[in-house]
Amino acid sequence: MTTARRSLARCVAWAAAMGCWGLGHAGPALTIGAIVPQSWPSPTQGEEIVLGMQLAIKTWPGQPAPTLIVKNSACDAQRAEDAARELVTAKVDMVVGSWCVIGQVPRLVADAGLPYVSAHAERLAKPPEGVLQLGRIELYAAGRIAESLRAETGLRVSARTSCWMDFEPVLREQYDALLCPVLGVDKPRWQQAEGTYTAAYRKPFTTSAARGYAAMEAALAQLRRLRSGVKAAGEPIATILGRLPANGTPPPPDAMQLVVSPRLPRLAPREQAVVAQLLQTKGCGCATGATCGQTGPWAEQPFVVRSNDPKCPVVSAAAVR
Repeated sequence: MTTARRSLARCVAWAAAMGCWGLGHAGPALTIGAIVPQSWPSPTQGEEIVLGMQLAIKTWPGQPAPTLIVKNSACDAQRAEDAARELVTAKVDMVVGSWCVIGQVPRLVADAGLPYVSAHAERLAKPPEGVLQLGRIELYAAGRIAESLRAETGLRVSARTSCWMDFEPVLREQYDALLCPVLGVDKPRWQQAEGTYTAAYRKPFTTSAARGYAAMEAALAQLRRLRSGVKAAGEPIATILGRLPANGTPPPPDAMQLVVSPRLPRLAPREQAVVAQLLQTKGCGCATGATCGQTGPWAEQPFVVRSNDPKCPVVSAAAVR
């Protein structure tokens, strides 16, 4: 059977299921599969992601509430793909994943005719049909920017550290600067979810819990749209981490932060001049309307330079709450 025919058959099944599944109406309980990094890099983060998803399900007004099936990816692309195949075989109705690895999972799920929610900080430029993405930064963009910064400034710049999982930029000795994503937050929604989460679980509401909650918010909103027979509504889906950006939407200018060490190495005069231009062009004051030199190779790039300077403090995940 071709992909198109599989998708059509799946849509017919969806129409039958969703037609009797809605607010205030009893109907067949649907199943959502989740591919979560439960064992690595942090079992605690994996648990918090799951708790966040479960909270979103419990507080959702639709009845009956979907059943959640969780598979462990361990942040490994092959394990994530194997988990996706298992969930497709189990005939789940939707899949949520990609907290730390994307790989071929969106394509595998979409080819099976299932909707998919990617919670990764990065997003595919041309995702398969039926894939929703929470990420605001185009896939591989951070790596390209870091490579350019290394070549032009002579600094040791990394765009692949744990901050892409926990959003906490920790600058270690082997690097002069880190390029990390910045968490976008809908503060009223955050405060509401935080109160419910701490009351339900007697635990602090963490970034990982918020990411799980946001991904499930998107999944449940998409289920409601599918129930009504609408693939895409005029208004983007709203989550605790802001509205889902439409495909092709450029990232905001402060989607990432370049966290620079206060102790930079000795640089050649040309490299020193490039670093000075970088700080003038991409300093945090430039993102808030100050007069800055908007020229240079990074002027249009979606990051802001930050350091331990009180005028340009590093944005931690805790600071956005």
